[in-house]
Amino acid sequence: MDVYKKTIKNRVIMLAFCTVISIAIVYIGIHFADKAETAASTYFDGFSRGFPVGLFSGFCFLMLFLIVRYIKALTNEAFLKKMFVAENDERKKFIRQSAMGKSFFFTIGVLVVGVTVASFYNTLISITLAAVLSIHVFAGVFFKLYYFLKY
Repeated sequence: MDVYKKTIKNRVIMLAFCTVISIAIVYIGIHFADKAETAASTYFDGFSRGFPVGLFSGFCFLMLFLIVRYIKALTNEAFLKKMFVAENDERKKFIRQSAMGKSFFFTIGVLVVGVTVASFYNTLISITLAAVLSIHVFAGVFFKLYYFLKY
């Protein structure tokens, strides 16, 4: 269990580092989104500039949630054991591998970066990539539920 505890500590350190960087990105994004608004701006211009800020904000909240959860596990031995068992459960590992492989998360990351970059150049491409990202995540949730119920 000491090895797993060390793994959790490393995760907390990495998550804290990523959270600080992401909060800085959100702050910069909010700052520039306000400066980019003009009288000629349309709804889609605001959407394409605000979507990445909302995406990164949600990402920050998710990381903060995980940090709190991991710290709770480090202070509570019973919760740590429960997390260890849940993380190493063979059935859940199989479902994760079947429904959501590493390529799924890689393509989500690429799409998030693509939406962010495209939002600065072209509104139509940004909205199209946001729609692709939404459908991709929906398909992942569907397959995860399917395999969860099947096995």
